[in-house]
Amino acid sequence: MAKYRLHQNKNQKSDGYQKYYARKASQGLVELDALIQHMAGHNTTYSEGTISGVLKDMVKCVRELAYEGKSVKIDNLGIFRVSMKSKGVADPKKFNPATDITSKWQVSPTGDVLQKSIDVTRAAGTVLTWEEVEDYTSPRTSSSDDNNETTNP
Repeated sequence: MAKYRLHQNKNQKSDGYQKYYARKASQGLVELDALIQHMAGHNTTYSEGTISGVLKDMVKCVRELAYEGKSVKIDNLGIFRVSMKSKGVADPKKFNPATDITSKWQVSPTGDVLQKSIDVTRAAGTVLTWEEVEDYTSPRTSSSDDNNETTNP
């Protein structure tokens, strides 16, 4: 289940000033080894070693293909690509790609991930639902004096 925290908008110039908004509360980072163990736990006939090899090769290949300027589509997940941003130079002879180009990874959702309703189905077959985290003082349950305190996300 995805988690959120409520935060009050303190920007006086905003139309939403003093209104409460939900912010996603991170529930941690799942690294490749943990993903492999998770996948192996889904009653698959593949061992952790097989899954590990396939995923590690996939990561290397996606990076290699993206660095060649290609986009890599993984159905129902995303299209992975490297984008670029360039500084403008007055003299084209002075353009240096090493210092005048910056790159970053981009992912665009595809397939089932594109659905924007609360009924988005995840790979595990569960429905995405939201629940407020319990590790902070919620403005929904605290007194009005507590609402003036700043909470960290």
